[in-house]
Amino acid sequence: MKIVINVDDCGVHPAVGRAVAALAEAGVVTSASIVPGGPDAAAAAGLAGLVGVDIGIHLDILRGRPVHHWQELSTLVDERGVFLGSAMRLFARYAEGRVKHEQVEAEWRAQIERGLDLGVRPTHLSSQGNVHAWPTLTRMAGDLAARYKIRWLRTPDECSEVSRLDLSASRMKFLNVCGLFDRKTSGVSWPALAWGLDAGRGDFTPDLFAARVRRAADILGPDAVVELCCRPGVIMAGDPPIDPAYDPIVTAGIWRDQFAALSAPGWGEVFASLGLEPVGFGGV
Repeated sequence: MKIVINVDDCGVHPAVGRAVAALAEAGVVTSASIVPGGPDAAAAAGLAGLVGVDIGIHLDILRGRPVHHWQELSTLVDERGVFLGSAMRLFARYAEGRVKHEQVEAEWRAQIERGLDLGVRPTHLSSQGNVHAWPTLTRMAGDLAARYKIRWLRTPDECSEVSRLDLSASRMKFLNVCGLFDRKTSGVSWPALAWGLDAGRGDFTPDLFAARVRRAADILGPDAVVELCCRPGVIMAGDPPIDPAYDPIVTAGIWRDQFAALSAPGWGEVFASLGLEPVGFGGV
């Protein structure tokens, strides 16, 4: 089996690229996803030069400003032309049919194009908040991946992100139809398991990762690909502030905690014990 250790949030702030470089040198990180609309996206594109690190695109229609013309994205932004900053707010619009799919596609396409313009040759796609797990958007993300010859798409894990949103009847109606959609796209693969998206403080440990993989043994064959999703960062004196659109206090805490967790011993031993070979998405 293969394990891809992928860092999200590259391009949001220099702290994330710094963490990728340090953890890649330590042999822990093998992949990174750039937020093309992020304030540090141009610098983050330079991570493509790191040996052993594949680069993908982290599609984001929740935070910051769009790459596409915001005037043409009225169902995704507020009156300032900024994304809503909340999966709950966006999902409320989505569940009520107030999100225009052509606007999502236009923005995601613009983000991929921005990544290409920055010199990235993406090996994979993921999304902030796992928004691409929303059933009508999974197929769209897959079709975009196929169009741009991007082979891998993060596992849309049974709408798990939505299942935590407190939207009662709307949420339940939505979850009931998740299984009714043909969400696969020919020529695009996704990992058998993605872990780390739900890990809170203290939950991001090698032992808990190993326990999850063992519980999924029935779906993990010898050729399976597992993705460990993480958001480490290393903030240093002299860095610019984190853009307010990216929830600085919460985000800084996640970056700090996950960098510490990934820097701790034990990951390599756990990967070896589970028969997981660390690779980037370009290596599978």
